[in-house]
Amino acid sequence: MTGLMTRGRTTATIGAVAARGVVLTAAIGTAGLWAAPTTAQRTPQRRVAHDIPAGPLDVVLRRLAVETDEQILVDPALVEGRRAPPLTRGMPVAAALDAALAGHPLAARRVGPGVLVIERVAPPDAASWATAPADIVVTAERRPTLLSGASPSLAVVSAVTLEDTRTVERGALARLLPALTATSTGPLQQRLSVRGVIGTGEGTVGVYYGEVPVTAPSGTGFDPGAMTPDVDLIDVERIELLKGPQGTLYGASSLGGTLRTLFRQADAGAFAADGAVELSATRGGGPGAALSAMVNVPLVADRLAVRVVAGRRRIGGVTDNVWLGYRDGDEVTRESERIGVSWTPDPRWRVDAIVLEQRNRIDDAVTWRWEAGPQRSDAPVRLPNSDRLRLASATVRWAPGAMRVTATGSHYAWRTLRQINFTSVMAAQRDNAAACERYAGSIGGAGCDLAAYRGWLDTRLPAILYQPMTMRSSSAEARVSDDGNGVWRWTLGAFAEHRVDGVSSHAVRADAATGRVIWPLDVTGLRLIDTRLDQQALYGEVTRQLPGRMSATLGIRGYRYVRAAGGSVPLPNIATGTGNGASARYRTVATGSNLKAALAWRGAGGAVVQLSAAEGFRPGGVNITPELSESERVYRADRLWNYELGMRVPVAGPAVGIESALFHIDWRDTIFVAASANGAFLYNTNLGGARIDGAEARVTATRGALRLAAGATWLDARLSRDTPAVNGDGAGLRGDPLPNVPALTWVVSGDLRRGVGGGTLTLGGVASGNGGFATTFSAQAAFREYTPARMLADVYALYRRGGWSARLGIDNVADAVAPARVVSSAFGVRQVYSARPRTVTLTLAREY
Repeated sequence: MTGLMTRGRTTATIGAVAARGVVLTAAIGTAGLWAAPTTAQRTPQRRVAHDIPAGPLDVVLRRLAVETDEQILVDPALVEGRRAPPLTRGMPVAAALDAALAGHPLAARRVGPGVLVIERVAPPDAASWATAPADIVVTAERRPTLLSGASPSLAVVSAVTLEDTRTVERGALARLLPALTATSTGPLQQRLSVRGVIGTGEGTVGVYYGEVPVTAPSGTGFDPGAMTPDVDLIDVERIELLKGPQGTLYGASSLGGTLRTLFRQADAGAFAADGAVELSATRGGGPGAALSAMVNVPLVADRLAVRVVAGRRRIGGVTDNVWLGYRDGDEVTRESERIGVSWTPDPRWRVDAIVLEQRNRIDDAVTWRWEAGPQRSDAPVRLPNSDRLRLASATVRWAPGAMRVTATGSHYAWRTLRQINFTSVMAAQRDNAAACERYAGSIGGAGCDLAAYRGWLDTRLPAILYQPMTMRSSSAEARVSDDGNGVWRWTLGAFAEHRVDGVSSHAVRADAATGRVIWPLDVTGLRLIDTRLDQQALYGEVTRQLPGRMSATLGIRGYRYVRAAGGSVPLPNIATGTGNGASARYRTVATGSNLKAALAWRGAGGAVVQLSAAEGFRPGGVNITPELSESERVYRADRLWNYELGMRVPVAGPAVGIESALFHIDWRDTIFVAASANGAFLYNTNLGGARIDGAEARVTATRGALRLAAGATWLDARLSRDTPAVNGDGAGLRGDPLPNVPALTWVVSGDLRRGVGGGTLTLGGVASGNGGFATTFSAQAAFREYTPARMLADVYALYRRGGWSARLGIDNVADAVAPARVVSSAFGVRQVYSARPRTVTLTLAREY
């Protein structure tokens, strides 16, 4: 065994704590279920402890929150100028709220144990879109908060926006969030980045489903960030994007940002159901269809409910293979099921459990070659890819007095089949003298016979890398916070995860006539790699309210990572030299801390201005890659500091809102991709460093039935130190732009609603785009490409009447080619990922 240590002291791993956390959380929930009848009877309803005199409504609500240990969220604009009557000692919370809000078009809604939100009561004929953005309750800061008072670095996509724009997949979110970039890395694969913080290795963006962080398999390149979990966005409450490093409130941490998907939870208050059917047609492509359904059933009134969601989607292919002679080969099939259970024995307790499964499959690669023309591939192989994600989690929330306790346990398993065109890499070894010597040795020859070697190599073409991967992760997180009513606000938490994954990388021969893998596998070479990551973290944040509507925040996260990896080569690939990667095991340890500091001002009218500095960290590791020296075997952890000045300001009340931010990022030891000398293997290395300067702005405006929004992110991302050439890829000099980072991304959206025929007609559209970018630092790099600027526009008409709705949409109205990425490597030259051609969709839906 070879032992490697990047930082800290090597000790026995304790990642099994994560697995035990799942059992612990389930035990808490189970104990609560057994105790439900007696708990509900013996827990007294919260009552007003002292008389509260009449006065301004906001003052009365604050006093009521303190008296009852409830957190009451309210937008100051809703209660401005309103008064409340006196509340007497001993009144139950519900009765006190009813009395305080009597005569005002306001109502209280419970959003969690010990948490209530005051909302405007909409007229009976008002549509759901009328809810002002300030009324949205978000939890990205690990406590319920109104969006109007949250950090300016938080961006939210509501359920209404997701449904109106028909955003059903993870990658499409980048068209609604300019700071978020989704970079295609292969079939069913996208790398997420925020504000230009993009690199290989662990993902720079933390992806959460509810309270659960989800990470992809590492693959042969130790690059889990190359793939992002993509669960159907059906029956979603909202999407939250926190920009900048997250660690002092998130145990799993993230370097560049955190993206959370919050599903709608089971509702024990009422039965509900909905269903939708969709048909689509794409210019020059195959037809598509989709079905989705949801049913919510209360099992015990106001206590226990179950919610079941299912979806099926077929997306017709658009890419023709002119070499193998088939059309529309890249058809996609998506299938998902989700079951959620919520149990609330009394207002102080809530247990939520969820089980989901997502299955995705694509029948071929999605790229086409620039010279062949749009949507035309000349690859000699066909590459079906698939993945299956199964996830289960349970979360317990408890509000004992003036504290709030949350505990989550989760487990997920992710199986992926990745197939990659390996023909160009293998064919490029025709003149490889070392490969010729290896071939001679394999047949007992005296020396290199180039003609014999080439003859053998031709029998191994066309070639595919056939890579089944598995991943299993168990995690547990617990945190305690105050109830949000005092001048001090604090959160303390602990997190643990145990993650294991493995990949079997077969270099196999494909059928020259069909392009498919030959069965049983005709194997040229086989590599096996397994990895394990155990991480533990303690974190906390404290905020002190200061005079003059100011507040100061300090946060810290202490972490420990233990990564172990091993590899073996049961069958060396003679052509590419995988036998040069001897079987071995490696281990790295990293310990340390992240810091955060912020100073904020909150105005009476809802304005928020915040100055912050936050540190991000990403663990390093080892490369189980042939042909590497011992110094190349290890890559160090990278870290960055994000300095930011942000603001959110309402103008003319809620009718106009302005959000903006200026930020500077110092990024050290940036983890980036490198290629082996023969181009067959990718591995991680460290750049000297990078710096990113940027600005963001978003403006929203509402005038009557018209809503408009525009947002943009500008980035100047460059190397801060010279970077030496890696295998002919060209040296990067200080000041060179970072690859694959557009300087400008933008989005403009709008909708107009009118009453028509007893229903509501919505006409809307979204336009988005980005600037061009290069794929390498150096202009002299052998595989340098440039992706031009692009723009896409979608329009739709949506009619709602009663529980029915019909939507007609046109995506990519201009039928733009709009390349998202042009990339070259030893695996293929000038391969293009582009937008789907113009697509017309018709959706019919019914709510009950």
